[in-house]
Amino acid sequence: MKKGFTLAEVLITLVIIGVIAAMTIPTLMNSTNAQEYRTGLKKAISTLNQALSLNYALEGTSVGDDNLNTASGVVNNLFIKRMSVVSTATSGGANGAFGAGGSGVTTDTVFYTADGMRFAVGAIAAAGPDDSGEYYYGNILIDVNGEKGPNTLTTTSDSPRDTYVGTLYGTRVVAGKVGDDSSNWSKAAREVLFDKKSAAVSAH
Repeated sequence: MKKGFTLAEVLITLVIIGVIAAMTIPTLMNSTNAQEYRTGLKKAISTLNQALSLNYALEGTSVGDDNLNTASGVVNNLFIKRMSVVSTATSGGANGAFGAGGSGVTTDTVFYTADGMRFAVGAIAAAGPDDSGEYYYGNILIDVNGEKGPNTLTTTSDSPRDTYVGTLYGTRVVAGKVGDDSSNWSKAAREVLFDKKSAAVSAH
């Protein structure tokens, strides 16, 4: 006579597996999404900086110059020429994540890249110099997964979301808003870019 599992034993085993899965899958998914957002921000900053550097190398112009002194000028005369832009939209066409969340950015021009990212360039005006004497111009909002949710501004590096704020210099972009350490969304962008945790940063 062969021995086997009873129906009750099989059901109990399945219930236990189901409970364990229900407890671990959400945590695993959150961790995976957070890493995606971190990686996306690093890629976005790198791509923007490559476009700005390439434009300067080829044309000798940077943000703030004659044809790059407005948001639409920066998008049309620089980013569209130097990045894989697939479409653009202006103010009202942008998702609610842009121009919201206390970022202080006015959305003048939005553009989408082939890798699914969405960028919104704020009004361009010389706002610097910063502590080192370098001038910076306006801000740029970065949504690392475009239309896909949550379309929420990141306010803590411990729980990264898909949208970040950056600052435009003449030939580079930096995460966060220059000179602003009081806004959670500004500090969080820098922390996520450099893989720092909020608690560890605030302790210094």
